[in-house]
Amino acid sequence: MRAEVLTTLFVLAVAAGDLTLYPLIHLRLATVLPVGVAVVAVWWAAFRWPPRAGLRGAAVPAAMLLFAATVACSAALALRRAPDPVEGRTEVQGLLAGVAIAVTTVALSRGSWRGLTALRRGWPLALFLAVLVAAVELLTGRHLWIPSGLSWAETSRTIVAGAFRNPNDFALAVTAMISGTLSHAATLPRHRSRPLRAALHALVVAGVVVVALTESRSGLLACVLVLTVHAAVGLHRRRARVGGRSGGPPHPDPARRRHPRAIGVGLTVAACAVLAAAFLVPALAARNPVLHLATSAAEPGTARSDRLRLDLLRAALRYLRDSDGLGTGAASFEVLLARDPAPGVASRTWLHDTFLELLLQYGAPAALALAALLLLVVAALVRPPRRGRRSRLVRVEALGFVVPYLGLGCASATVLTTPIWWLLFGETAAAAWWLLGSPDEGVQPRARPDHAATGQG
Repeated sequence: MRAEVLTTLFVLAVAAGDLTLYPLIHLRLATVLPVGVAVVAVWWAAFRWPPRAGLRGAAVPAAMLLFAATVACSAALALRRAPDPVEGRTEVQGLLAGVAIAVTTVALSRGSWRGLTALRRGWPLALFLAVLVAAVELLTGRHLWIPSGLSWAETSRTIVAGAFRNPNDFALAVTAMISGTLSHAATLPRHRSRPLRAALHALVVAGVVVVALTESRSGLLACVLVLTVHAAVGLHRRRARVGGRSGGPPHPDPARRRHPRAIGVGLTVAACAVLAAAFLVPALAARNPVLHLATSAAEPGTARSDRLRLDLLRAALRYLRDSDGLGTGAASFEVLLARDPAPGVASRTWLHDTFLELLLQYGAPAALALAALLLLVVAALVRPPRRGRRSRLVRVEALGFVVPYLGLGCASATVLTTPIWWLLFGETAAAAWWLLGSPDEGVQPRARPDHAATGQG
C-alpha cells in the first residue's frame, strides 16, 4: 500500500510542472533526484518480477532500459560536441532526468493492474492542481511563471499557461490529465462511488474549460480527440450493460429509471443553452476563447507562424543531411541556425519538433531506440484484445496519453527536457506492457452457465 501511495505522489509531482521543477532546480536536485529514484524503482521492480514473465512480458521493460542506456551514451557524445558547453550541459541534464522519469514510471507499474491503478490515481490530483493554478491566474490577471514581454501575455489576460512554459504546453498537459482522470473514473465501482465519479466528471469539465482558455489549436484538437475516444468507449460500455440486463427481470421501480434520465436530459438542455449563449450573446462572445481561436486562425500572424514551423523543419533536415548521423551536439540546433548565412527562416528560434530535435542533436541510435519502443506500443494497441473490460480501458488509457504525447512532441517549441512529456511516454509504455501480457493479468476463464437458472440441462 505504501508503494502505491508513493507511485500516485510520483505522478502528481511530475505532472505539477514548474511547481516542483523550479524548487528542484534551485536545490540542484533536478537531475540527481529523478536518476536516483529511477535506480531505486528498477531495483524494487526487479525483486518483484513475475516468476513466469516470458519474453513477451519482458519486451517493454527491456526496450525501455535499452533506450535509457542508448540515450545516456548518445548524451555523452552530444555533450562533447555541444557548441555551447553551458547550454549543452543544461539540456543533457534535463534529458537524463526526463528519461529517468520514464524508466521510473514503467518500473513502478510492473506491468500489473495494481501498478497502473496507482499511476492512474495521480492524474485527478494533478488536474485539480492545474485547474486551481489556472483559476488563480484568471483572478489575479497575471501569469505566475511566465515572464513579461511576451505578445500573447500582453494582448490577453484570459489566456492561461499554468505551471508550464506556454499555453500550448499547458493545454496538452491538461488534456493528458483529463484522459487520466476519465480512466480513473471508469475503474471505480458504478454504484458505490457515484458521488466520487460525479466529482471527477465535474473536474474534467473544469479541465476542458481550462484547455479552451489556453486558445491553443493543438491542445483543443487533442482534447476533442481524447474526449471522443473516451465517450465512444463509454457509450459502448453502457450499451453492453443495457444489453446484459435486457434478458433479466424488469426493474422493480420504473420511476427510478425515469428520474436519472430526466435529470440527464435537463442537464443536456442547460449545457446546450449555455453553449449557444457563449456564441450568440455579444457580452459572452467577446470573452469566448473558442471564438477567439476560430477568428485568429484566419489572421496573417497565424499563417506566418505555421510557415515558420515548416521552415524550421526544413532547416533541421538540411543540417541532418550534412551530419554523420551521430548527432550535432546538445543544444546545437539554435547555434547552427544562428551561424547559417541563409537559414531560410523568418525568425531564429527553437525547432518546434522534439522528435527531429532528438534525431538531429543526439543521433540515429537514440532515435531508433525511441522508435523501437513506440513500435512496441503500436503492437500492443493493435494486438487482438483480451476478453473483459480492463483491456478496453487500458487501450483507451494508452491512446489518451499517446495523443498529447505526440502533440507535445510535434507542436511544442521543445519538450526534450519537460518532465511531463517523459511521464506520458512512460505511462504509454506501462500500458503497452500490460496489454502485451503480464502473467498476473492473464485472461480469466469464462464462467460456465448456470443450467438451473437458464432451464437447460
